Amino acid sequence: MIAKEYHPMKKIFLWLILALIMTFGAGIALVAVAGPGYGGKIAIVRITGTISSSSSLLEETVSPSDLIPILESIDADPSVRSVLIEINSPGGSVVASREVSMAVRDLRKPTVCWMGDLAASGAYWIASACDTIVADPLTLTGSIGVTASYLQFVGTMEKYGVEYKRFVSGEAKDAGSPFRNMTAEEERAMIVMVNETFRYFIEDVAGNRHLNESSIEAVRDGSLFLGKDAIGLGLVDMLGTWKDAKSAALDAAGLEEAQFVETQKSGLSIFDLISGFG
Repeated sequence: MIAKEYHPMKKIFLWLILALIMTFGAGIALVAVAGPGYGGKIAIVRITGTISSSSSLLEETVSPSDLIPILESIDADPSVRSVLIEINSPGGSVVASREVSMAVRDLRKPTVCWMGDLAASGAYWIASACDTIVADPLTLTGSIGVTASYLQFVGTMEKYGVEYKRFVSGEAKDAGSPFRNMTAEEERAMIVMVNETFRYFIEDVAGNRHLNESSIEAVRDGSLFLGKDAIGLGLVDMLGTWKDAKSAALDAAGLEEAQFVETQKSGLSIFDLISGFG
């Protein structure tokens, strides 16, 4: 049997990389993509994975702390003439989605959104803030709504003789605990919070997309739509490919040709490390 050569520096390097990622997380950096560069630049921003308030090593996420500094940098760059935002996301955190949506809406440059396989819920909230939305006929989008839920183990606990002892500073402090039923008052309070959050969501979408009352009624039940149907509901402006979205961004910038400048995550996930050092 041939002994495997041991590389102590390889192990040290792996731990250094892990330490850096734990410290800084997965950021986003601007990377210039080769192009003719006539007339100016178009910035590409990709929003993929779950929208979260913070980055994660264990799943693909994107957060306001990732995106907003990039959007601010793009807005301050006079050579960038328009912004092309690619979205492929199921949505995620309400607060994070709203924060990014507001940052996109505040951009002083024309914005075009290309929706890939999926741009639903909070991801559509962000898309709605763009000036123009392009989707594939089979893109899944919509899902305009808010959910809240909790597990309940009371019946299982009673079956096995398990008792829940409460020590709380206020009656509502453990509302939503899986170990007791919610009271009718607590359920009403939860419904009020869900409806109030949904009001912010639907009002933003309606304002961003200039939807009338009948259009709002058609999409407010949380349904998912194909891109080909979403265009008739006012959720999408045009059907097309990624190439068509780039053309729309050129038109929005008033350019015939431009250099596309892309943003991408500069960090690695833990899965990248495992595959790289296996």
